[in-house]
Amino acid sequence: MTNTITNRLIPVLILLVCSSILSGCTGISKGITEAVLESSKQKEDTRICYIRGRPIAGIKTALYAQESASQQNKATPRVIKVLMVHGIGSHRPGYSTRMAENLARSLDLTLVQEPNNEFKISYPAFTDHELGVLRISRYFNADKSREMIFAELTWDTIIEQEKQNIAFDNSGDYSFRRTPINNALKTFVNDTIPDVMMYNGKYRKLIQMSVSQALCWLMAPSSLALPNGGVHYCDNSAPDYKAQFDDDYFFITHSIGSRVTVDSLQLIAELATTAAKNDPVLEEKLRRVREKRFTVFMLSNQLPLLQLGQPAPVVHGRIEELCGANATRPEDRLFKETHLVAFSDPNDILSYVIPPRFLDEQVDSRICPTLTNVVLNVAEVKNILGGDFANPLTAHTEYDNDERIIGIISRGIGNDQVDPRVARRCTWLETVAPDRNGLSEGERLPGKSK
Repeated sequence: MTNTITNRLIPVLILLVCSSILSGCTGISKGITEAVLESSKQKEDTRICYIRGRPIAGIKTALYAQESASQQNKATPRVIKVLMVHGIGSHRPGYSTRMAENLARSLDLTLVQEPNNEFKISYPAFTDHELGVLRISRYFNADKSREMIFAELTWDTIIEQEKQNIAFDNSGDYSFRRTPINNALKTFVNDTIPDVMMYNGKYRKLIQMSVSQALCWLMAPSSLALPNGGVHYCDNSAPDYKAQFDDDYFFITHSIGSRVTVDSLQLIAELATTAAKNDPVLEEKLRRVREKRFTVFMLSNQLPLLQLGQPAPVVHGRIEELCGANATRPEDRLFKETHLVAFSDPNDILSYVIPPRFLDEQVDSRICPTLTNVVLNVAEVKNILGGDFANPLTAHTEYDNDERIIGIISRGIGNDQVDPRVARRCTWLETVAPDRNGLSEGERLPGKSK
């Protein structure tokens, strides 16, 4: 009888906790969430943290290299550039401030330049649409020997107008007929689900081009020359465009932003390969970018979910042929490596780990993808009335405020700079590529019949 009651109560409690967060109603939160959850608080943080995959360099490694170059008085020291791409829901410029400041604190960057550079981005093929807002922040250490340029892309302005077609459903004409809990849930659905539907519809190329333009601006010759205000187009095919190939580039993405970013890199691969065929200048730029490594830190990763119903990339299943030390066709790749670091909370209902086979089957081989999965509890698991529970909304939205995640992004794993909290609280299982050359035929095919 007790188990039956518990099984009935847990879904109700989940609904109440979720709705309290979604609606922002502090009365419900304090009355239900705190009263119930406070009783089950644990003194020790027992949240899991499991890392499986390739070593992660982290941003701090790049900062040390930058500082070393500065001390050697090099004329053009490398710059660390980070691009943040948001996920579902409505966002306004400045949404990434918590992530940027947590990251800067972890990297011992204590100075920030004000005001920020902020401008709208465009593309000639889409004259009817602005492609979002790019906001640039610059962080330094005390003597300015280290610098991080943090760029925040707000792309949902592309679809904001069309989302107004269902805004009537949030108005007083309809909302008052719902209970407060159901109204909060409906408001959440109206604000988020259309993003996925429209990305998989006619706005797909526009959103991908938004990310491509943001990366183009980040690779522009001088970070000091980035525009401020107005609407601007970055033309990386122009003869006078000389990308900063020596800089280090990192992406931090959330939710559908992970899918958008990986798709955008694949789009760049397609466009660059086609354009370079008859353009010696662009071919030389492509040759240099083939030596670049990118890291994409994907918070609440959704690549497997959002691949459903989509065709496989034009070039797939050729990673070994195009990438790595033993590649036979390295001239066909676009990047030297794109390291996908997928963060997922098992209790985040919108998050997925990435199976290793996904890279070969569903990711463009020309971006040379490698993989590390980070599986961890962002939301604390509580015991409520005899059953375990973790708030699914906290599990989806609090990645940017988890010290282990910040530590992994800033200091990586598998090096001598690992954050002590990551070293103490996370388990790492390193993956290695199969040694295909060092095995006999019998070893390659175990159990082969004679």
